[in-house]
Amino acid sequence: MAERNWKSLLEISGPLLTVAGLLLGVWQFNRGEENRTRLEYELIKKKDETEFRRKLWLERLSTYQTVAKTAGEIAASTDDDKQFKEKTREFLSAYWGSMILVEDKSVEKAMMAFQDAIRDFNDGYSKAADVRKKALELVTKCRESVQRGEQ
Repeated sequence: MAERNWKSLLEISGPLLTVAGLLLGVWQFNRGEENRTRLEYELIKKKDETEFRRKLWLERLSTYQTVAKTAGEIAASTDDDKQFKEKTREFLSAYWGSMILVEDKSVEKAMMAFQDAIRDFNDGYSKAADVRKKALELVTKCRESVQRGEQ
């Protein structure tokens, strides 16, 4: 009789254990798929953030190159009033335009100092050497900012 009870118990528990094993397998599979999907979304998010930062860095580099070139042209044209005024307008266009989108604090301060040097030179309060010095400081700050890659 005990043997028969064991046999009946095995006949009943066998299919139950099989069903439980299948349900556990399905649960594990679903859990793994959820984790895989979550990881894929995280990777896509990181990739998008990296791509955004890369584009911002490239835009910063391009803008800084333009400003550095203009600052150099201004510094080199202090004895040519017409060219000096033309390049100053280009600088102010960048100052109030594209630089606002990409500059960091150190570049912002250097831009303001360079603008002040231009104004003082135009008003006769400073010399061409002062404009050149501030142009060099601005270009240096732009280079440092690009090297740091800060936002």
